[in-house]
Amino acid sequence: MKGNFRSELKTVLKVAKWEFLFKTFTSVMIRGILLIIPILFSAAINYITAKDTYMTIVMLVISIILVGIYRFFEGFNYVAYYKLFNKLFSFYNDEAISLTKDNSMFSLSRFSPGQYTNMVITDVDIISTFFASGVIRVIQMIEFGVIFIYFYFIDIYIFAFSLIVTIIMLMISLRLGNKVQKLNEKRKYQLDRVTSSAYDYFGGIKEIKSFNIFDKIYPKIEDSREDYLKANAKYNTRFNCNNHAILFVFELFRLLAVIYMGLRAIEGHADVGIVLVIYNYYQKIIDNCSIVLTLNVEYRNVNVSLQRFNKIREYSSHPNGTKVLEKDTVKGEIEFNDVLYGFRDNPILNHISFKIPENSITVFSGSNETVQVGIFDLLQRLNRQHEGTITLDGIEIKDINDTNYFSLVSSVRRQTMFFDIPIKENFTMINPDFDKVVEICKMVGLDEEIMKLDKGYDTIVDENTQLTMSCKKLLVIVRMLLKESKVLLIDDVINVLEEKHEKRLMDVLMELKKDHTIIVVTHSKRIIDRADLVLDITSNSVNEVGK
Repeated sequence: MKGNFRSELKTVLKVAKWEFLFKTFTSVMIRGILLIIPILFSAAINYITAKDTYMTIVMLVISIILVGIYRFFEGFNYVAYYKLFNKLFSFYNDEAISLTKDNSMFSLSRFSPGQYTNMVITDVDIISTFFASGVIRVIQMIEFGVIFIYFYFIDIYIFAFSLIVTIIMLMISLRLGNKVQKLNEKRKYQLDRVTSSAYDYFGGIKEIKSFNIFDKIYPKIEDSREDYLKANAKYNTRFNCNNHAILFVFELFRLLAVIYMGLRAIEGHADVGIVLVIYNYYQKIIDNCSIVLTLNVEYRNVNVSLQRFNKIREYSSHPNGTKVLEKDTVKGEIEFNDVLYGFRDNPILNHISFKIPENSITVFSGSNETVQVGIFDLLQRLNRQHEGTITLDGIEIKDINDTNYFSLVSSVRRQTMFFDIPIKENFTMINPDFDKVVEICKMVGLDEEIMKLDKGYDTIVDENTQLTMSCKKLLVIVRMLLKESKVLLIDDVINVLEEKHEKRLMDVLMELKKDHTIIVVTHSKRIIDRADLVLDITSNSVNEVGK
């Protein structure tokens, strides 16, 4: 993980170079001023002791000016922090969302919704916070060196005493941090569980109400919540107890150091002001050690978050090919040749071969839905086969450029989603020509249904929208047609359309098949009767039912 962390550090320094420089500048200014102010107060006290009024006032005035400058840069430091944090959060969040697109459906199935949400938001927040806070942390570590050098010049015993205590306590804190990390990993796991429970509850609320099973579901939610609360409490309690125990030891040694220097001052071997500097600088050692203790845990936490986040990177397949096909020259012939897909010991497709002709309507009519879904996933490049080839016009689809391939292939799946924006925007983000949108909606009989709505095409589709299920399915079919792709994949959705909508859609598809390859999953006899080829595909065989 150390190698990964170093690599990650190089990445963030490159991504946010100027933001890091800005944060470093403001951090150096505020920490440097905080080191100078105690020395000025020390000098003022010495001048008071010497009854030098003029120099006392000078030291105090300079101190007040520095305090003002400190407050000024403290404000800038917050600005610098959030500029850096926002840049890093956006970078990681964008990367996660982008890589999600490159993950296969099989890879994504390894994450629960709660776990995925925590990775792209909570873990990204932890990673961004760690690196954004890291600048001031590094400067605080440098402060250790400055303070110890100062101690060395004023008293060798104070120097040796402070250095040995600091090293011992930091070593103890590192050992204690190993146990804290394990507690944090458990806390993360429980957080994923409780988040997933919330997702399941919200997503299944209709079924929960319908079947009146709240009393059976709630105990599972309660158990995951209680497990998380226990793990969270144990983690935070252990961390804070360790922290306070170590800081108590530092406080004790600070008092001993002040007493020692006080006795030295009484004996005339040290200035009175030095005692004040020792007290203040020891407070900085305590504060910085507290930061080190926090940093130790934060480093372990960020490693956990990076390990989780890297799963999205690890599972990303980056299937982008290099070949580009001109849409006007693509025929649309699809061939599966000896394809092995799914789990090797229980494959969905077990060395299956078949060909789908160009400019045709091909129907998959078999009863094995898993096979049909698998074929669609492969054609949409959501997953990849273990063996064999899948070609479009004789070219393996994995070798075709992503953007080019997805301009050639469009689909409508069983589980459809319409984005939570007006109907018009759902359509125009696919095809900006609104006249074309209206034309296709009229062709399938959807325009008149939309115009019956109060806001027409400006209506946002949700559960309360006064559209039939048939019309809602037509919405996503129209969206597919607007893309004007060469290959159209239509999952088992046509058979749920009202008869009038189904007839009009089939008339459209019959016209489109003149220069399109159309694949439909259905059991509807009306559609099968109009197909050019009907295939019944199982995991082991392909049967041509008819033409």
